[in-house]
Amino acid sequence: MQSLWLIIPLFLFILLLLPFIFEVRISYNVYKNYGTLALKLWFIKIVLITFKIKGKTIVIRTKKDAKQIEISLIGPEIKLLEQFSVQIKDKIKVKKLEFHSHIGTGDAFQSAMLSAGISIAISMFLGYIKNFKDTAQIDIVNHTNYKEKVFQISLLGRISISIFDTLYSFIMASIIVKKSDSKKGFVSVKN
Repeated sequence: MQSLWLIIPLFLFILLLLPFIFEVRISYNVYKNYGTLALKLWFIKIVLITFKIKGKTIVIRTKKDAKQIEISLIGPEIKLLEQFSVQIKDKIKVKKLEFHSHIGTGDAFQSAMLSAGISIAISMFLGYIKNFKDTAQIDIVNHTNYKEKVFQISLLGRISISIFDTLYSFIMASIIVKKSDSKKGFVSVKN
């Protein structure tokens, strides 16, 4: 009977070490100043929010609640987020990246040139990521609209990370931010 109780801690230990596969979808329409963000764990939808950018703040609205939340892009929370991203970037495994764009200026020539320029810039950026995360599958889908003014971009990313790495990175980022706040300077420590 006691050996059955050992299964629970073993299961929790395995859960900590196994990587979770997240799917992140971000879409933003520049002309309408409207974006969406969806986060899935395997096939379970975790978060679906819409957002708008107002100056140096982001206004977020969730689908479940009708309330709006304003997040400032300047403040102590951003220091923690920046340090967390420094700590976790080497621990994330990128499985797939897809970039979709729908671009049009109303003029066929300008639309084609802008669409090609953005496609080249995104190809260079995603190639740079591919050099560091060699397991990534990268796709670029570019639609050019020759008659209408439209500028919509979206990014789909499938990443995997273990809970242990996430917790470790968050704890390290919190310690570094608290140390830098006590010294009134910003210190970045990489692993």
